[in-house]
Amino acid sequence: MSKIDKLSISGIRSFDPHTRQTIQFYTPLTLIVGYNGSGKTTIIECLKYATTGELPPNSKGGAFINDPKLCGEREVLAQVKLKFSLPPNTKHVVTRNLQLTVKKSTRSQKTLEGTLWTDHEGEKKSISSKRVNLDTDVPRALGVAPAILDAVIFCHQDESLWPMSEPASLKKRFDEIFEAMKYTKAIDNLKALKKRQGEELAKLKIREAHEKINKEKADEHKKQKRILENEIESLGEQFEEADKKRAEADQKRTDMQQQAMDFLNIVNELSSNKRELGYLEDKLDDTKSRMDEMNESDDWLQETLEQYEDRVVRFKEEHSENIKQYGQYQREISNSRDQMGEKQSELGMHLSNKEKYERQLVSRAEYIRRAAQQHSIRGFDGDLDDRKVQEFQERIHKLLADKRRELENLRSENAEVLDKQRDTIADLDSQKARHSQSRGFAKQRIGQIEKEIETLQRRLSSVEVDEGRRAVLDSSFKDVEERLGKATQELQGAGFDARLQQEKEQLYRLDGEEKSLGQELVESTRLLKDRAQLDLRKTELAETKRKLGTLTGTWDDKISTMISSSWKPSTLEREFQKLLQSKTQAHADSVRKRDDTIQELKQVQYTLSIAREKAKKRDEEMGRCKSAVLGALKAADPTSEPSIDNLPTEIERLEEEILQLKKDVTLFEHLKEFYVDCQNVLDKRNRCKLCDRSFTDAGEKSRLVRKIKEALQDTKKEELLTDLAEAEELVGNLRAVRPQSQLYGRLMSEKEETDREIGVAKEREESLVQRIEELDEVVRGRQDEKQDLEEMSKTVHNISQTYNDIEKAEAQVERITSEQQSSGVVRSVEEINELKNKCAEQKEAVNLSISRLSSDKERAQNLVNSLKLERSQLSNDIREADRQLEKKKDLQNQIQTQRDAISKQKDVIREADKELDYIGPEISKAKAILEDTQKKGSAKENRVTDERDRLAESVKEFKSVDNDIRDYLDRGGPSLLAATERAIESLNRDIKRIEKDQNDLTARTNKIKEEIDNSEGRKRNIVDNLTYRKTLREIEKFRRTIDELESRNANEDYKRLDKEAKDWDRRYQVLDGRCSSLLGGLASKDEELKKSIATWNDHYQDAAKLYREAHIKVETTKAAIDDLGKYSTALSNAIMRYHALKMEEVNRIAGELWQSTYQGTDIDTILIKSDSEATSGRSSYNYRVCMVKQDVEMDMRGRCSAGQKVLASIIIRLALAESFGIGCGLISLDEPTTNLDRDNIRSLAESLHAIIEARRAQANFQLIVITHDEEFLRHMRCSDFCDYFYRVQRDDKQNSVIGVESVANIF
Repeated sequence: MSKIDKLSISGIRSFDPHTRQTIQFYTPLTLIVGYNGSGKTTIIECLKYATTGELPPNSKGGAFINDPKLCGEREVLAQVKLKFSLPPNTKHVVTRNLQLTVKKSTRSQKTLEGTLWTDHEGEKKSISSKRVNLDTDVPRALGVAPAILDAVIFCHQDESLWPMSEPASLKKRFDEIFEAMKYTKAIDNLKALKKRQGEELAKLKIREAHEKINKEKADEHKKQKRILENEIESLGEQFEEADKKRAEADQKRTDMQQQAMDFLNIVNELSSNKRELGYLEDKLDDTKSRMDEMNESDDWLQETLEQYEDRVVRFKEEHSENIKQYGQYQREISNSRDQMGEKQSELGMHLSNKEKYERQLVSRAEYIRRAAQQHSIRGFDGDLDDRKVQEFQERIHKLLADKRRELENLRSENAEVLDKQRDTIADLDSQKARHSQSRGFAKQRIGQIEKEIETLQRRLSSVEVDEGRRAVLDSSFKDVEERLGKATQELQGAGFDARLQQEKEQLYRLDGEEKSLGQELVESTRLLKDRAQLDLRKTELAETKRKLGTLTGTWDDKISTMISSSWKPSTLEREFQKLLQSKTQAHADSVRKRDDTIQELKQVQYTLSIAREKAKKRDEEMGRCKSAVLGALKAADPTSEPSIDNLPTEIERLEEEILQLKKDVTLFEHLKEFYVDCQNVLDKRNRCKLCDRSFTDAGEKSRLVRKIKEALQDTKKEELLTDLAEAEELVGNLRAVRPQSQLYGRLMSEKEETDREIGVAKEREESLVQRIEELDEVVRGRQDEKQDLEEMSKTVHNISQTYNDIEKAEAQVERITSEQQSSGVVRSVEEINELKNKCAEQKEAVNLSISRLSSDKERAQNLVNSLKLERSQLSNDIREADRQLEKKKDLQNQIQTQRDAISKQKDVIREADKELDYIGPEISKAKAILEDTQKKGSAKENRVTDERDRLAESVKEFKSVDNDIRDYLDRGGPSLLAATERAIESLNRDIKRIEKDQNDLTARTNKIKEEIDNSEGRKRNIVDNLTYRKTLREIEKFRRTIDELESRNANEDYKRLDKEAKDWDRRYQVLDGRCSSLLGGLASKDEELKKSIATWNDHYQDAAKLYREAHIKVETTKAAIDDLGKYSTALSNAIMRYHALKMEEVNRIAGELWQSTYQGTDIDTILIKSDSEATSGRSSYNYRVCMVKQDVEMDMRGRCSAGQKVLASIIIRLALAESFGIGCGLISLDEPTTNLDRDNIRSLAESLHAIIEARRAQANFQLIVITHDEEFLRHMRCSDFCDYFYRVQRDDKQNSVIGVESVANIF
């Protein structure tokens, strides 16, 4: 229960910043008296500022602080210090500091650091405002809300009528008093939290369903994984067995093939040796036929051959050097020609630059003529040489510089003229401003005088005394004397004491009845919890049944379609889960069938890919074999189109051709001997040796001679030997590709079977793909059915859960009802409270009757006292009337003086208007001249600027063309062109010289080659003898080898082993296909298992745990939402109950105060109506102050007088203070008698006296009354509660000072 002790003020408004003024507050009453403007209200403002930190209305900009100009300083420091205490032993002192600084044209107010000093049972501490918020901590320490301090306890005089304000402002005030925002925010937070939890629950339910699906998928994955592991293990065992058999077959096949190849090598070697033997024999015969047999030894022949070799080597070395030299000449020619190409490119570039240079000369000349014509530059119409060009450049640059100077001069002249015109306008504006200022000052002075007159008029109007009033006062004095005697007689004969005793006995009886009801309330309170729970359960049961009806009505059609038309909420969950399980199983079966088919498709695709790979390799091998065979056949016979089947035929043909060539070589020597004999016979005997006839015809003889020469030429034999070598090479190539031909034939035989297998696999793949597509449609259909059911799972669960909730609620209602019936019938708390309220109303009526009797008694007593007081007052009024008549005359004289001053100021205004009427046209004329001057100057400047810009553009274009020309000359264009032409001529001479040397070298090289060719004849004979002897030795060796190979009989063994190798190869191929199939299946299963494991690790490893967590979160969130709903409802009901109780209490107190205070008969009582309205799901209140007249409620706003407003506002504040200010029993009334008539002033004083009397026992009750009306204080009988009062007045420096005086001075 807080209580304020002292207040210290310095530097606030009219209080001196250098002297502290202190006031101490008493209980139960503190009086502050002073005339208007003395500084009384500043005390309330300081109390409010110290407790809440709120500045008074309209005090921004430093108005709350003493003006520094009054004390002649630039800065004023202000301080408010308040001391208050809390029982039992706690004291607080709050200090707030302000600073006001005045600069040249601005004021700045600053809040300085404040402190909160605390003394708690001797423990002292001080806290700065930098660490705590004084605006919240001080009201908390006082035990009252800031809104109560602001609007009730320390209400400013300017805002004292806030209960009569517009509805929006009134609602805001009452919301702040009831702290509605805090509780509304709490309810909103609860609702927002419940909404967020609801949203979170929806998300959690989705997550729970998702995690449940994942859990089911995880179980399915585990099952599939075990199946795959078993299948992989089975396939692995099958593959190991098949691989073992395949390896065995491969080993057997390899062994058989190796043995067969050994025997085949023997057969091939025998055949090859026979062919080589035949070839060597033919070669021997051929060599013998063309050589002259020599008898010298092999060593001699070899030595002779080596000498020939040395000579030939020397020729060849010289020939090689010549060829190298020839290549060097070729390179030199190539380099020279490359250089020639580069130089010709440079020549083209230089010629292009020259043409561009010549074009630019022509362009420059044309541009100079065009520019000269454009800018009126004479003398450049004819031919232009360099001197003319230089002259044009100098003249156009000079012309551009002249234009620039002309533009600068023109701008300077225009600026000077404009400045003169602006100076003229400025002078006229200055004169206009001076006269306008004089006129304004005069108007301002008139306004000030009128305000002073209004003030004087108000003061004059406030003087209500005239000579008639003086006569009335004399008459009233006599009337009061008569009424005083009559009132004294009525008071003695009223019998108030007996009537009061009778009402007190009735009050005693009602107290006994209220006590018995209290005992019954105790008994009923014991069952209150069960009753409240029963009502809550019944309400919840009805709400749940309504929810179930809504759900079943909404989803009946869809659930009937899915389950059956006769479904019931009690069995819905079970039937739905059964149907969902069957749909899930059907979907799983269809998925499993599809996956099995997909697995089979993968197996087929793997087999097909293996077969295709093998076919691809086979085709590639066939291609290589075919290419090799066809290439050999094409080389053997380029003229025909080769076929791989023609290989044996072509080999036979070439072998026959070789035999024929060998025969021709063998016969060549014999024919040569024959032709030599024919030559001898012809030369010696002029006869033909064959027919032995002589030649008489020279033509026939010459033909024979020519034929003999041709037959005797060595080139013929060389041609035969060359053809033989080529044929042997071709047949060797054909024999080399025979294995490829055989392999090609074998692969061709296998191709048909492989292609048939691939075709079957493709057909199987297509059928499986079609089957999978059909199964996909089935899976999608069943997935849709399952998804439709899953989407309804939440609705079905809600229906089942709602039905279960109904059953639980019904059971709880039945249980609570039976428990209450067993405990006996007791009236409810509401009924008991209703009886208590009726009893309280009766007591209140009795109290009201006692109060009225007491009031009537007191009123009668007061009437006597007031008549005595009125008699004294009338005596004072008569003296005051005399004083007011003197004051009225003085004010009338002052008003006339001010009116004379207004006439003088009006003369000043008329003179200023006359001058302004003359100056206005002059200013317009000067501005028109200025505008015309600006236009003309701008036009000239624009024209000269355009000419300058055109000249600048011409100079720029000329410079661009001239720079290109000078750039060509600076680069040395003509000299570079001449140098390139000289370089080309030099290169042409070098090329001709190198070509001449090359031709000479070619002639020498051909002569050396001819020498090398002529030395070959002798050498060939020696080589043939050596070859003949070597061939004889090789033939003997081959004959011995052939005899040995024939003795082995390898052909039959080869055929037998080759057949066995083919059998094992077929078996190997079958096993290899089996292994490949198993390996493909194993790889597919293994890959599927890896994917399953990866999917498990990525998605389903923690599925069971996550589902459990999600389920727990869903259930806990549901419980939290239910609790939040209950909390929100309970808090809302508590707030509404609190609001109703408080409003009832405030209206009761306000009604009692009004009835005991208001002396009029037009308003019976007043009350505050709070109309509830639902906004955003919560209750909100609109407030209005009503007056009751003959049981009819009407809004006071707009219907009551100013005095009624003041009185109603004071009573409402008193009621609010008594209801809400229990922790701080303090209230201040600032000028409470404003606008009140005498009767209501007296009645208000008496009511305040009664309030103080009733609450003076409260230790912390403090009433602060600030007034200038000492009559009001006399009516309050202040001497009953205090001995002193404070008087606020101005000292000689016009600063407010607070003094203490005795209450006796008022009476």
